[in-house]
Amino acid sequence: MIKGIKGVKDILPEETPRWRFIEESARRWADRYGFREIRIPIFEVTTLFARSIGAATDIVEKEMYTFPDRDGTSLTLRPEGTAGTVRAFIEHNRSADPLPQKYFYIGPMFRHERPQAGRLRQFHQFGVEYFGTQDPKADVDVIALLWRFLSDLALPDLALEINSLGTAADRAAYLPVLVSFLKGRIGDLCDNCRRRMETNPLRVLDCKVPGCRAATEDAPQLVSHLSPQAKSHFDEVLSTFAVLGIPWTRLLLPDCIRDHVLASRCPKCRGRRRPLRRFGRIIGRARDASCRIRRRS
Repeated sequence: MIKGIKGVKDILPEETPRWRFIEESARRWADRYGFREIRIPIFEVTTLFARSIGAATDIVEKEMYTFPDRDGTSLTLRPEGTAGTVRAFIEHNRSADPLPQKYFYIGPMFRHERPQAGRLRQFHQFGVEYFGTQDPKADVDVIALLWRFLSDLALPDLALEINSLGTAADRAAYLPVLVSFLKGRIGDLCDNCRRRMETNPLRVLDCKVPGCRAATEDAPQLVSHLSPQAKSHFDEVLSTFAVLGIPWTRLLLPDCIRDHVLASRCPKCRGRRRPLRRFGRIIGRARDASCRIRRRS
């Protein structure tokens, strides 16, 4: 008997009503906040993900399902939805229409991870993308949509955690400070983190190895190195949460998404150590993707 692939789950008829409820709720809240659905391909050229996600990330280095096409072109099953959405936005010249523009997508994504509770090799994701503005209100719009959607699902003990990674200039000034700190703890870091010190030092702060977490517990925080502009932006986002009645706490260890970082967690859900949803305001990804499109034309 041929069995299903490890880490890929069948959704049986008894389960589909719950899936439909979640998907319909996602679409309803996206529509209320003015987001329009976009449907992007399941696979793209590999370079799109390598450029936009980052060649030194775990996703690109270890987790992508990549294969050669018959003409030798390297293709990859999409590990996330942002890169494909940005590619479509640029390729179809959507910026010629009035900005800002808001899109959402729902569908399967693929990552070669070790299967466990809350982590599958084919998983389903609801995501939104907001183009054409750096207004703090846009950040609030996306996070409020996320919070209303997850609250609508009546998840127990839902928590929202947020932090800021500032601007590119903030990070450039902060990284030497972080690397200097890490060099003093290099004996306590795993081999992966020692390599990351050279390629992507922020990833060291996100390591799940207990020894690395203990070694970086008192690492200097980027939020203490924000420029006045980045701090003002972040403070405005947080103050608007208070007006909207959205509770939040500080996300202690930053992920590697640019600008704001957010994780929503449900302690009583399966796979509870992983966040239910992440958010990041990303500047520069459209520019990175457009370079690739120009080379292909």
